[in-house]
Amino acid sequence: MLPRNRLLDTLAGKPVRPIPWVEHGISVDVVEKAYGVKLPAVTGDAASLDTHIQAIRRQKRVNELTGCCNVELPRYYTMAPRVYKEDSHNGALTDEASFEKLVFVKLTSEHLDNLKRCVDEKGDYALSASISTGIGHVWQTMDLMAFSVAAVENPGLLGKLLARYTEWTCAAVERCNDAGIDFFWSFDDFAFKTGTVYSPQLLREVVLPHARAVAAAIKLPWIFHSDGNFMSVLDDIVSLGMTGLNPLEPGCMDIREIMRRHPRLALVGNIDVDLLARGTPLQVRGAVDACFREMSGARFVPSSSNSIPHYALPENVRAMFERIREMAE
Repeated sequence: MLPRNRLLDTLAGKPVRPIPWVEHGISVDVVEKAYGVKLPAVTGDAASLDTHIQAIRRQKRVNELTGCCNVELPRYYTMAPRVYKEDSHNGALTDEASFEKLVFVKLTSEHLDNLKRCVDEKGDYALSASISTGIGHVWQTMDLMAFSVAAVENPGLLGKLLARYTEWTCAAVERCNDAGIDFFWSFDDFAFKTGTVYSPQLLREVVLPHARAVAAAIKLPWIFHSDGNFMSVLDDIVSLGMTGLNPLEPGCMDIREIMRRHPRLALVGNIDVDLLARGTPLQVRGAVDACFREMSGARFVPSSSNSIPHYALPENVRAMFERIREMAE
């Protein structure tokens, strides 16, 4: 069975062996060191089709080494922009006038043609398109103090920001539904290990109505990603109708409770990224085993609990993928 079909069947609730595994944001440098190879460089303009095709082809080479079943469409096509202050990860938007800094990619016929050219490159793998429902973007693109004040004193400002994001994202999603994309992956970090960045009330009253519009536009399987602990609003998030949850951060997301309340959800992730950075190969293999035990009977798709960052230890990353391959049978 093709890697793509293994993943899509698992997301649909069909029993599959070997079970699929996926990854997002793999550090090429770490993979090169883990497997003793040199992967091709990706060069050129970030908006160039040639650069995008290079990136997808390199992802397929990474998959040949790691066994992952997915490749990612470059974010240029479907991910609404976030605006940061110079040399910072603090958002730059402060008020309605500053919203003019948001510059969206024009969804032209050339954009669609290039997207389809990228689809043609996916080979045997499931191709994901990265989006935000707005749940993460609404606070990440704003100056944190400005966001905090608006959340209490002027939530309508946040609604206006979300309206801009929602309009563009829905249009981007709609052109992907029939373009050969296999699934969407929304990246919407809005929680820490101790709880959500903003209040459940703000989520329910201001943010979720816009997120529901994005979710309604999606006609393919999709995975929702947020780091941290959002158990307090789990049912609100799941009401969006996603196919799977990711990355299920260890130590704060209650896997058993998620399985009990939402048994049809695919569970994607949960292999501790901190262990990949600080542990040993033996510990990593043990963590993989523990995930397989805990999620026995679930629609489990092994993956790290965030990504494969540049600071992950190569020997640990290789140990993770090798143990997943052994257990997946």
